[in-house]
Amino acid sequence: MKLKLSAKSIFIILIILIITTLTFNYINRNSQLNSQKIQDIDPSKEGKTVGVNIEQNQPNGEKIKIIADLMEENKEEKFIKLINPITEIIKKNNVTKITSNYGYIINNYSKFKLDNNVNIYNIKKKFALKTEELSGMFDTGDMYTNSPVKIKIRNSKIQGSSLSLKNYGEYIKVFGKAKLTIDWYENKKK
Repeated sequence: MKLKLSAKSIFIILIILIITTLTFNYINRNSQLNSQKIQDIDPSKEGKTVGVNIEQNQPNGEKIKIIADLMEENKEEKFIKLINPITEIIKKNNVTKITSNYGYIINNYSKFKLDNNVNIYNIKKKFALKTEELSGMFDTGDMYTNSPVKIKIRNSKIQGSSLSLKNYGEYIKVFGKAKLTIDWYENKKK
Protein backbone atom coordinates (compact mmCIF):
# COMPACT_ATOMS: atom_id res chain seq x y z
CA MET A 1 0.00 0.00 0.00
CA LYS A 2 1.45 3.25 -1.10
CA LEU A 3 0.59 6.50 0.53
CA LYS A 4 0.68 9.45 -1.75
CA LEU A 5 1.11 12.88 -0.19
CA SER A 6 1.01 15.95 -2.25
CA ALA A 7 2.93 19.14 -1.43
CA LYS A 8 -0.33 20.69 -0.27
CA SER A 9 -0.93 17.89 2.26
CA ILE A 10 2.64 18.12 3.63
CA PHE A 11 2.28 21.88 4.04
CA ILE A 12 -1.00 21.50 6.00
CA ILE A 13 0.53 18.83 8.27
CA LEU A 14 3.52 21.10 9.03
CA ILE A 15 1.24 24.05 9.85
CA ILE A 16 -0.85 21.88 12.22
CA LEU A 17 2.34 20.55 13.86
CA ILE A 18 3.73 24.11 14.40
CA ILE A 19 0.43 25.37 15.86
CA THR A 20 0.24 22.36 18.19
CA THR A 21 3.83 22.94 19.39
CA LEU A 22 3.21 26.65 20.03
CA THR A 23 -0.02 25.90 21.93
CA PHE A 24 1.71 23.27 24.08
CA ASN A 25 4.59 25.68 24.91
CA TYR A 26 2.17 28.48 25.81
CA ILE A 27 0.13 26.25 28.15
CA ASN A 28 3.28 24.77 29.72
CA ARG A 29 4.84 28.22 30.32
CA ASN A 30 1.66 29.61 31.95
CA SER A 31 1.35 26.60 34.24
CA GLN A 32 4.98 27.06 35.36
CA LEU A 33 4.43 30.77 36.09
CA ASN A 34 1.26 30.09 38.04
CA SER A 35 2.82 27.27 40.03
CA GLN A 36 5.61 29.47 41.46
CA LYS A 37 4.80 30.52 45.00
CA ILE A 38 4.61 34.26 45.63
CA GLN A 39 5.85 34.97 49.12
CA ASP A 40 4.58 37.84 51.23
CA ILE A 41 7.17 40.44 52.23
CA ASP A 42 8.19 40.18 55.85
CA PRO A 43 7.08 43.48 57.48
CA SER A 44 10.31 43.58 59.51
CA LYS A 45 12.34 43.68 56.26
CA GLU A 46 10.13 46.12 54.37
CA GLY A 47 12.00 49.27 53.35
CA LYS A 48 15.46 47.68 53.81
CA THR A 49 17.93 47.23 50.98
CA VAL A 50 21.28 45.45 51.29
CA GLY A 51 24.19 46.53 49.10
CA VAL A 52 23.21 49.96 47.76
CA ASN A 53 24.91 51.61 44.77
CA ILE A 54 23.40 54.95 43.66
CA GLU A 55 24.84 57.08 40.86
CA GLN A 56 23.57 60.45 39.70
CA ASN A 57 24.87 62.75 36.98
CA GLN A 58 24.27 66.43 37.70
CA PRO A 59 23.54 68.99 34.94
CA ASN A 60 26.74 70.88 35.86
CA GLY A 61 28.88 67.85 34.98
CA GLU A 62 29.32 66.54 38.52
CA LYS A 63 28.77 62.88 39.23
CA ILE A 64 27.62 61.73 42.67
CA LYS A 65 28.06 58.08 43.64
CA ILE A 66 26.84 56.62 46.95
CA ILE A 67 27.67 53.08 48.09
CA ALA A 68 26.31 51.70 51.38
CA ASP A 69 26.11 48.33 53.13
CA LEU A 70 22.44 48.80 54.09
CA MET A 71 19.68 51.31 53.36
CA GLU A 72 16.52 51.65 55.46
CA GLU A 73 13.73 53.88 54.17
CA ASN A 74 10.86 55.31 56.22
CA LYS A 75 8.25 56.53 53.72
CA GLU A 76 5.91 58.08 56.32
CA GLU A 77 8.56 60.34 57.85
CA LYS A 78 10.42 60.67 54.52
CA PHE A 79 13.93 59.82 55.61
CA ILE A 80 16.58 57.31 54.58
CA LYS A 81 19.21 55.75 56.86
CA LEU A 82 22.44 54.48 55.27
CA ILE A 83 24.87 52.23 57.13
CA ASN A 84 28.57 52.60 56.21
CA PRO A 85 27.97 55.00 53.31
CA ILE A 86 30.79 56.04 50.99
CA THR A 87 29.99 59.07 48.84
CA GLU A 88 32.13 60.18 45.91
CA ILE A 89 31.62 63.57 44.27
CA ILE A 90 33.42 63.62 40.94
CA LYS A 91 33.92 67.04 39.35
CA LYS A 92 36.24 67.30 36.32
CA ASN A 93 38.32 64.25 37.37
CA ASN A 94 38.60 65.70 40.88
CA VAL A 95 37.24 63.14 43.39
CA THR A 96 36.05 64.10 46.87
CA LYS A 97 35.31 61.07 49.04
CA ILE A 98 33.05 61.23 52.12
CA THR A 99 32.77 58.31 54.56
CA SER A 100 30.95 57.77 57.86
CA ASN A 101 29.39 54.97 59.89
CA TYR A 102 25.83 56.30 59.43
CA GLY A 103 24.20 58.66 56.97
CA TYR A 104 20.69 60.10 57.08
CA ILE A 105 18.77 61.83 54.31
CA ILE A 106 16.01 63.80 56.07
CA ASN A 107 13.45 66.62 55.82
CA ASN A 108 11.67 65.41 52.68
CA TYR A 109 15.04 64.33 51.22
CA SER A 110 16.47 67.88 51.16
CA LYS A 111 18.94 67.66 54.10
CA PHE A 112 21.55 65.14 55.14
CA LYS A 113 23.34 64.19 58.34
CA LEU A 114 26.50 62.09 58.59
CA ASP A 115 27.14 60.56 61.97
CA ASN A 116 29.94 58.72 63.76
CA ASN A 117 33.47 58.90 62.33
CA VAL A 118 32.97 61.32 59.41
CA ASN A 119 35.91 61.70 56.99
CA ILE A 120 36.11 63.91 53.91
CA TYR A 121 39.17 63.82 51.72
CA ASN A 122 40.35 64.90 48.29
CA ILE A 123 43.76 63.56 47.28
CA LYS A 124 44.25 65.98 44.39
CA LYS A 125 43.62 69.04 46.62
CA LYS A 126 45.49 67.42 49.54
CA PHE A 127 42.46 68.04 51.77
CA ALA A 128 41.25 65.91 54.70
CA LEU A 129 38.59 66.61 57.33
CA LYS A 130 37.70 64.47 60.36
CA THR A 131 34.80 64.98 62.77
CA GLU A 132 32.09 62.97 64.56
CA GLU A 133 29.02 64.40 62.79
CA LEU A 134 28.24 66.69 59.87
CA SER A 135 24.88 68.07 58.67
CA GLY A 136 23.97 69.99 55.55
CA MET A 137 21.69 70.89 52.65
CA PHE A 138 21.83 69.20 49.25
CA ASP A 139 20.80 72.19 47.12
CA THR A 140 23.20 74.82 48.54
CA GLY A 141 26.10 72.60 49.62
CA ASP A 142 26.18 74.25 53.06
CA MET A 143 27.46 71.98 55.86
CA TYR A 144 28.04 72.45 59.58
CA THR A 145 29.04 70.60 62.73
CA ASN A 146 29.17 71.42 66.42
CA SER A 147 31.65 68.60 67.05
CA PRO A 148 35.43 69.08 67.22
CA VAL A 149 37.07 69.02 63.78
CA LYS A 150 40.51 68.32 62.38
CA ILE A 151 41.37 69.63 58.92
CA LYS A 152 44.53 69.11 56.90
CA ILE A 153 45.09 71.21 53.77
CA ARG A 154 48.42 70.62 52.07
CA ASN A 155 51.01 71.39 54.80
CA SER A 156 48.56 73.11 57.20
CA LYS A 157 46.58 71.54 60.03
CA ILE A 158 43.58 73.23 61.64
CA GLN A 159 41.75 72.07 64.77
CA GLY A 160 38.59 73.67 66.11
CA SER A 161 35.51 73.06 68.22
CA SER A 162 32.99 73.46 65.35
CA LEU A 163 32.82 74.16 61.63
CA SER A 164 30.76 75.77 58.87
CA LEU A 165 31.28 75.08 55.15
CA LYS A 166 29.55 77.03 52.39
CA ASN A 167 29.05 76.10 48.74
CA TYR A 168 30.39 72.53 48.96
CA GLY A 169 33.52 73.57 50.87
CA GLU A 170 34.62 76.63 48.86
CA TYR A 171 34.34 78.68 52.06
CA ILE A 172 35.39 77.08 55.38
CA LYS A 173 34.98 78.72 58.79
CA VAL A 174 36.28 77.06 61.97
CA PHE A 175 34.74 78.18 65.27
CA GLY A 176 35.87 77.99 68.87
CA LYS A 177 39.48 77.75 69.90
CA ALA A 178 40.94 77.15 66.46
CA LYS A 179 44.56 76.03 66.28
CA LEU A 180 46.58 76.38 63.08
CA THR A 181 49.81 74.44 62.57
CA ILE A 182 51.93 74.87 59.43
CA ASP A 183 54.62 72.32 58.67
CA TRP A 184 57.37 74.51 57.16
CA TYR A 185 59.69 71.54 56.74
CA GLU A 186 57.24 69.88 54.32
CA ASN A 187 57.07 73.13 52.34
CA LYS A 188 60.89 73.35 52.03
CA LYS A 189 61.22 69.74 50.81
CA LYS A 190 59.40 70.66 47.62
